[in-house]
Amino acid sequence: MHIPTVSILIPTFNRAHYVGDAIASALQQTLTDTEVIVVDDGSSDRTPEIIAAFDDPRLRLVRHEINRGIPETRNTALAAARGQYIAWLDSDDIARPTRIRKQVDFLRDNPTIAMVGSAAGKMNADGTPKKGTRMPPLSPPMIAAWLLFRSAFQQSSIMGRAEILKSYRYDPRYRVCEDVDMFVRLQHDHRLANLPEILIDRRMHPDQTVRQFRSEILTSRETLIAPTLAALRIDATRTDVERHVLLGFADLRDADVDTQFLPWARDWLSRLRRANDATHVFDPGALDTASDYFWLLACRAMAPKIGRAQAIRAFTTRLPTSLLGPDVRGWVKDAWRTYAYR
Repeated sequence: MHIPTVSILIPTFNRAHYVGDAIASALQQTLTDTEVIVVDDGSSDRTPEIIAAFDDPRLRLVRHEINRGIPETRNTALAAARGQYIAWLDSDDIARPTRIRKQVDFLRDNPTIAMVGSAAGKMNADGTPKKGTRMPPLSPPMIAAWLLFRSAFQQSSIMGRAEILKSYRYDPRYRVCEDVDMFVRLQHDHRLANLPEILIDRRMHPDQTVRQFRSEILTSRETLIAPTLAALRIDATRTDVERHVLLGFADLRDADVDTQFLPWARDWLSRLRRANDATHVFDPGALDTASDYFWLLACRAMAPKIGRAQAIRAFTTRLPTSLLGPDVRGWVKDAWRTYAYR
């Protein structure tokens, strides 16, 4: 039996309007030695018809008769994969034509890296381009520090070595944030990276999980962060944990936080750094950069709530000096575009 270079895995549920674009983008990759496995998690709309309309021997459909949820759907896809590498693609996103080839080349050139993601573009629900870029942290130390605050990857962009990824199944206890849980566990044992190039496009639409399950996402992240705070030996209160999760949440400006949030954040970030100095959980420079970046975002997000002048005064009490270094200035400029457009 032929072993393809890459298994492209597309989990889907009731995505009839979008799944065809995702499949087409997977089949149109410049690296053609692939298999495309679509796992339909019991869709009740026209999703099965859309999938069946493709006539390509590289495409395989696996169907759940009933809806099992995204973790089980991802695990079904992992079990079905036969490739040397595994690439994920959500059914409402698309992969740019050279994505698979560039990531395979990177993993072949960097044998110590277990998984690689990429930057992401944005598109509207109808597939038209949308302004803004999601620029992730790039190096293994930065990714580890980033995961203290939020996901360091676009799930649709990741590719990894099959023998490794198959050992990190998705936990069905997490109906949401199952990907972040996997990233954290994988990072403990392996080196991970991101490419600065845009290799996928994320579709922004009202049915996205992050929009539908905001409260559950926050609760899941509180659970996920607890072991890392324990490793840092920080005696965190319930309020500390809740606010920490909000500090890393993309929509902090929409969160229900009071005027004491910035003073708390300034002190909390200092506590994290002091704890890391004692425990050596993270690379100190990487944690400094991540802490300074999320402090910068917090001050910006709080400006409409407390007034621009007060936000600036708070910002000057803890200047993010690590972001001014030559090694990170370019990355910060690109990453900031993530928040330039909503």
